[in-house]
Amino acid sequence: MIDAIGIVNFEDRNTRVQGLSDYRSIAAMSFMGRYRIIDFVISNMINSGIDRIKVLINEQPRSLIDHLQAAQYNINHKHGYIDLLYPGNKYELNDIYFHDVYVMKDTLAEISGQKFSNVVIAPSHMICRIDFEDVIKAHEKSGADVTCVYKQINNGKKKFLGCQRAAVDVDGRITSIEDNIGLSNKMNILAEIYVMSKDTYIELIGEASRISPLFSFINILSHVLSDIKVYGYKFDDYLVCVNSLQEYYRANMEMLDLDKAKELFDDSWPIYTKTNDSPPAFYAKSAHVKNSMIANGCEVYGDLENCILGRGVKIGQGCNIKNSLILPKTVIEPYAHIENAVIDKYAKVSSKREIVGEQDKLAYVKRRDRV
Repeated sequence: MIDAIGIVNFEDRNTRVQGLSDYRSIAAMSFMGRYRIIDFVISNMINSGIDRIKVLINEQPRSLIDHLQAAQYNINHKHGYIDLLYPGNKYELNDIYFHDVYVMKDTLAEISGQKFSNVVIAPSHMICRIDFEDVIKAHEKSGADVTCVYKQINNGKKKFLGCQRAAVDVDGRITSIEDNIGLSNKMNILAEIYVMSKDTYIELIGEASRISPLFSFINILSHVLSDIKVYGYKFDDYLVCVNSLQEYYRANMEMLDLDKAKELFDDSWPIYTKTNDSPPAFYAKSAHVKNSMIANGCEVYGDLENCILGRGVKIGQGCNIKNSLILPKTVIEPYAHIENAVIDKYAKVSSKREIVGEQDKLAYVKRRDRV
């Protein structure tokens, strides 16, 4: 246990994954057929020794709440907890007024009365493996008011579009924060992970509320860059931002590459999630599976290549499925042909149906649809 509280933030209102966001928040989306995206940030906090965690809840909360209540996170509830923060009057607001600071300000009275020194804010829609204890130590050593985790990238014209990029001077101080609109490849992308003292957190949230009811946390941080010491912490490991259908698909499919998967997973750093007592996957003699991840409870009678199947998926005999992400409880009837697609939960693809997208223009089948 370290001297900090963790706050899991949600994505801003302009960040959506086509189709999937109609049914659940990004945090609650399936990853690798086994996890939910939020499992990674919560596991990072728990493995780092943070066991007091507050999760900010945005739109479409049911799926996320159900998962968090059932997930087997390794927390000693005698002194640790996971609180879900969702304001009751959200639907009375215009959407532009509902942002992270609007929810965070409801935590100020409780947080001010608790005995801990630091606050760690981390996003639920970015996936990485990071030890927050290292970030906290660097923060305290630097004397910064706020420490922001960033990653240097060389593909900014194609990746992390819509994320925040930062200018970092030779002393490590962040001098500006702007949107990445794809104008250059080399840049410093913010991982949206921030460390600060409890007092600084209270001051920033209070100041944001005083300046404008529309100010989010990134708005107030940008506003005070010249007034307080905001330093960067360079992060060199795997990082992906799930902020579109294409990036969601890419993040999942990258895990079929063992070298990429090793960048995210480590035996000493477990990723906690909701357990499931379904039987192991069944492969019929007619099945041919190549470079794919198959979750428990699946039945495979057809051909799969470069695919990820969630729990309880059924693939009929004679199916030919490539480069696709099939979410839980989906049924693909015999002799269907699917390529470069995302098939949402409980969907049913009829026999001999052909669904073929392209790598840069994926096919998507909605949840519970029959096609």
